[in-house]
Amino acid sequence: MDETDQLVVSALLANGRASWTTIAEALDLSEGTVRRRGSRLLDSGLLAVTALENPYRAWGGWPLVLILRTRPDRTLRLAHHLARMYAVKTVWVLDTNEIFALVHPRNRDERNELMLSHLPLAGDLLDLRALPVLRAYTLAGPPQPPLLTAAQTRAVRHPYDDPGLEPGPRLDMDEHHLVEALAVDGRMSFARLAATTHTSAATAQRRLHRLRLTGGAEIATVVDRCQVGLDVQAVFFLQTDPAALPDTVKQLTARTPVHLAVAVTGPDSLIAAVAVSHTDDVYRLLAEEFPYLPGYRHARVHLVTAFVKESGMSFHDGRWQPVEP
Repeated sequence: MDETDQLVVSALLANGRASWTTIAEALDLSEGTVRRRGSRLLDSGLLAVTALENPYRAWGGWPLVLILRTRPDRTLRLAHHLARMYAVKTVWVLDTNEIFALVHPRNRDERNELMLSHLPLAGDLLDLRALPVLRAYTLAGPPQPPLLTAAQTRAVRHPYDDPGLEPGPRLDMDEHHLVEALAVDGRMSFARLAATTHTSAATAQRRLHRLRLTGGAEIATVVDRCQVGLDVQAVFFLQTDPAALPDTVKQLTARTPVHLAVAVTGPDSLIAAVAVSHTDDVYRLLAEEFPYLPGYRHARVHLVTAFVKESGMSFHDGRWQPVEP
């Protein structure tokens, strides 16, 4: 990607459904250039826009972080096996040869089937840790996309700043169908969305606007982050004082390029994933930033060595591809 491509990708990371006109105005580029570059990247499969439901409002259950270990020669096989499951939204291979997976089970039966029946039969599974997610702060980030100024980010994101992913009213079936359609193509036009969900374009637009404003769903853009200069992704497991956790997360997301942050059960109360340019940036966070967060006790870090699935999109044959329900 050249510099213009990278700017367009950064704008789509800020708001995957921003119009080409809005992006062009924010980047001070012509609309034709932005439309041509963005469409080419989307058509190539190097870039994809999708949707993620707020798991606390979608199914009334709770998501899980899974840490899996298998034989080294079977790690990628198991990772791709997980990636084929719709409920599994993110699959990374860590530098320890373990698999990190974020799962949104749609109900208790699906969760129990995955944990008690499906995974134990996957073959060569040596260890499995399940960490229920008590609160998901962000699943689609990053809060400040690379290469954009704060003003450009605000212009592209408006009016969808950061509604959060707190529990709230349960999504109805019409809203479920809307998010499932957008999970396949997050930039689907309202006319196509209306036809897919058997409603009018105005109703589809109104429902999506409400979902995004109230935190019922997130629009996520997936891309190989190395293409925009973010060559290193690290996953931090932090131990913090539970009473300080809200302030910890607030400062963490304000000061660091976090694109996934979840509070979980177990000794590590917070898991955060960041994408940065160099391993020295990881060192700086570990040694100079995190120790000064409120309630900080301890942190360990692992680097991601392979991306198999992101935000419900599986990376296969050089393309991001949706996994349909």
